[in-house]
Amino acid sequence: MQAAMNDLDHAIIALGKSKAALPELMRRLGEGELWFLVPYHPEVEGEKMELKNGMPLPFSQFEDKEGVFVPLFSSYERLRESMKRARFPARTFSAGSMPAKQVLEILGKLDLRAVLNYECPKTGQVGLPPNMLRDVADGSALEPDTELLPTVEMALDIIDPADYPTDLIQPAFEILRKHPAFRAAWVFERGKGQPTAKGGRRYQILVLMSPRDAVFFHDLNLVVQSTTTPTNEVDIGHLDENNPAYIATLWQQAAPFYTAPDYVRPPGAMGEEKESE
Repeated sequence: MQAAMNDLDHAIIALGKSKAALPELMRRLGEGELWFLVPYHPEVEGEKMELKNGMPLPFSQFEDKEGVFVPLFSSYERLRESMKRARFPARTFSAGSMPAKQVLEILGKLDLRAVLNYECPKTGQVGLPPNMLRDVADGSALEPDTELLPTVEMALDIIDPADYPTDLIQPAFEILRKHPAFRAAWVFERGKGQPTAKGGRRYQILVLMSPRDAVFFHDLNLVVQSTTTPTNEVDIGHLDENNPAYIATLWQQAAPFYTAPDYVRPPGAMGEEKESE
């Protein structure tokens, strides 16, 4: 009988299809238990593992082209699936489990990378950098910033839709449409002279939310930053939902890359069809 998928499995599968699923993966990653491999020791087989100060790290470590990593698994079934695929000799590894946040905290503090559901064809695998492990373990990964930032003026260049950075826009579009609080969103390039890495570009995403929701906005920022290339930079800001005149002017200058299905465009907005005479 095939083992049922759990919530973390479904999140891994979703992330394999779109980076818009990253916030859900990070929420599920810190829940329940995570499984891992330890070197086989017949005298401790079936015994409950307890970590104590000074003990050697129990997690088995593998190596790939990116360096050393610790394979982690969403369940015992996924661990067994991986071992069957790898065809390790009998009595090479034993299975262990711990509360998820404890595992993530240990690996994160040791600056070790993890690969979640390593070599599991049913879900695919996900690489987890040490900073993500630390942030999920201490809860900061999903903690929205509720501080009100000051209003600023900036020089923005309009981007032709044909030149949109699709690797950035597509995942952003998918997360925007999940939450009805997002009403519209634009992407611009910051004015010339703004510092970037060599050969990079600096983008500015502006979103209109009503009502504003710090959690949804944080989810959007997580997704956007996860898609940014090393040379590019992306900033995200709110439009003042209480300034309809400015929003109408913005519409006249540039079309948004996203609008909510029930959002009514301001009169004279770009792309608005004129009534036939």
